[in-house]
Order: sequence, then C-alpha cells, then structure tokens
Amino acid sequence: MFKETQVFILLFAVFPVIDALNGFVLSAGINIPIGVVYRLVCIGFLVFQIVRKGFPMTSYTILSVTFVSCSIISLLVQTIVLQNDLSALLYDLTNMTKFFLWVLIPYYVYQRKNQLKKESYEKIFLVISISFTLGLLIPYVLGIGNQTYAGSDAGYKAFFFANNDTTIGFIASATFTGWYLFQQIKSTKLRTRVLLGLLYLGNLLGLLLLGTKTGIAYGAVLTIVLLLRFLFFRNRIRLGTKWGIGLAIISILTFIVFQSRAFIVVTMSGLVQRLTYFYNLYNDDLVRFLTSSRSEFLDVAFGLFMGSGNIMTQFFGYGFNQRVATWGLGDLVEMDFFDVFFSLGVLGLLATLGLLIFFATLCKKRSIYSVLFFVLLLYGAFAGHVLFSALSSTLFGLICGGLFLQKESLCEKE
Repeated sequence: MFKETQVFILLFAVFPVIDALNGFVLSAGINIPIGVVYRLVCIGFLVFQIVRKGFPMTSYTILSVTFVSCSIISLLVQTIVLQNDLSALLYDLTNMTKFFLWVLIPYYVYQRKNQLKKESYEKIFLVISISFTLGLLIPYVLGIGNQTYAGSDAGYKAFFFANNDTTIGFIASATFTGWYLFQQIKSTKLRTRVLLGLLYLGNLLGLLLLGTKTGIAYGAVLTIVLLLRFLFFRNRIRLGTKWGIGLAIISILTFIVFQSRAFIVVTMSGLVQRLTYFYNLYNDDLVRFLTSSRSEFLDVAFGLFMGSGNIMTQFFGYGFNQRVATWGLGDLVEMDFFDVFFSLGVLGLLATLGLLIFFATLCKKRSIYSVLFFVLLLYGAFAGHVLFSALSSTLFGLICGGLFLQKESLCEKE
C-alpha cells in the first residue's frame, strides 16, 4: 500500500508526461481534457490532505489562508461588480485553480516536511527532468510534433503546449540536473555520473531545440557558472580530480559542439532570422523588441485599469475573463506581477507579495531550491507564465515546497 507522501511524489513527478500526452491528444484533434482532469485530481488531493492534517497557527499558515481568502473574495466581488455570467465565472475559476497550485503544494510539503525528507524529495525533480527531455527528444527523433512558433521553422516543442511554459520547465530541469551532477560527483558511481551527464546534455539540447532566446542564453550561462563553481569553489574535492573532470567535461562539450555544428548553425540561423523579423516588425523599437511587445501590452492594460475610475475594480481587480473579453492588447501582459495586479487588484497583489516575501526569507539558507526560486521568480516578473500557468505553477510550487526541506530553515524554528 502506497503511503500518502508517496502518492504525492508520484502524482506530481509525472506532470510533464501528462502535459505531453495532453498536447498529443489536442494535436490529433481529439477534445479530451486530460490536463484539466489531472489538475482537478491534484487540487482535490491537496485540499483534502491539507484539511485532514490541520492548520498549525504559524505566520506561514496565516499568510497562506490570507492569500486564498483574498483571492476568493476578489473573485466574488468581481462577479458582482462586473456582472459576470456563469461562463465568465467558470473561466475565472479555471485560471484561479492554476494560480492556487503554487500555494497549495508547498503548504502540503510544510505539513509533512519530516516525512518527505525521508522520501528523497529531490528525486521528483530528476524524474521531471527525465520526462521533459524524453518528451521532447523522442518525438523529435521520430519526426513528429509541433514547431515552437507557428508558421516558422524556428524552434521545436514536440507536443508540449506553451512555448514559455516549456522553456521554464527545461530551465528548471537543467539547473537542478547540473547542480545534482556536480553535488553528487564524489558519492555516486561512474555509471550514475555518466547518466546524469547525459541527462544534463539532454536538457541543454532541449533548450536549443525550443529556440527561445532566453532558454539558449540561460543554458550557456548555466553551464559556464556550474563549471566555474566546480573548478574554483568546491574545496572538498582534490585539485587533480577537479581539473581532470573539468577538462573531460569541456572536451566532451567541445566534441559535441564540433560534431553537431551543422545542426547548431541551422538552429541558431533560424533564431537570428526570427529575431531580425521581429525587430523589423517593431520598427526598430528596441524596448518593444527586448520585451517582446510586453511594454506595449503594459501601457494598454495600465491605461484601462487606471481609466476605469472604479475603486472596487482597482482594489479587487478585473479578473481574467473581463480582460480577455474587453481589454484587447492588455488582456495578458505576460509579466506576472502586473497580471496579478490587473486581475486581482491591490488586494491580490499585496497577498501574493506577502507570501512570496515569506518564501524569500527561507532562501537565507542557500540551496538549489533557493536558486530555482529566484530564477523562476525573475522569469515570471519579466516574461510571465510562472504563477498562472498550470505547468509552471506546479513546478514553482514544488520548488517552494523544497525550501521547507532545507536544514535550519526558518519554519523549523517557529
């Protein structure tokens, strides 16, 4: 019989597989909401288990309950003030469900941090990394799947649905796999190290195939940082061992780049062509180009938000349906904090910031989870799709949950 925490690990470790399967079904023209059903099961499991466990009276509990309460209150007020019908309410509820994932997951982990420490929580991220990599590379080898950008040969995303979400998944996977590879380099067998190295190369290849400028740049910078950290800041490994491993890794990477130069040139050429196209499309507007039109979306959304003159909607937000239905270019800014502000108002933004600041305080103890927390938070702030996407919200929630499993975390002292 599976223990409850094992069910949790299994349920959330397979989400890339579910998303790839969901994309495959949708690409085939079959309207089966696999992803929706899976997320409802996840939400139902989390809510039931959290309520069953009970709520300890801590600052984190107060912040979490406040966040959920404020979000629900904002949704109810919006429904009344904006006179939303049932379909609009259901649309807003769907988006709110995704938004709640990154809050419910870490609270579940917080309640069971002692049990989850024994269940090798980090293995979740290795399974996720493997799933993302195989989910992209297998369809690519078979010659099936979808391009990252419709109507263009630049980029490839297999059957994963959203470009930014998939990029976030590979960024997190590469970061965790690279860290785990160098962290465990002394305590693992050669076979395990080779497999981890191949997985990391698979992550980098995934970022290259996706063809997003952020993903490719991040993969290059991450590799350099990991190598520098291993060579110059790992004091417990002998100097000869470090340089031997370092030179071997650099040699392998150089060999792979040399052997794959034709593929890399074609991929980078497609990326350059796409960037040139958009730069010309934006009439040489560098700000608009660098922000992928987000600056324009923000101007439109801010004008509509402030121009309403309605204190209720400014305090409680416009929701999601109203923005999509009436705001035009401002329907989605794709910068998470602004989308929280416009959709849930001042109240929702304050509740969100309060919870995120609490998680940031846990990052005083440096770990891979604290690194990933800030990486995804910064990505969400400037490129969006972290807090409101089902895939990214799940991943971000697992990362926030990992903060509670660090030794000497603040919550252990409460």
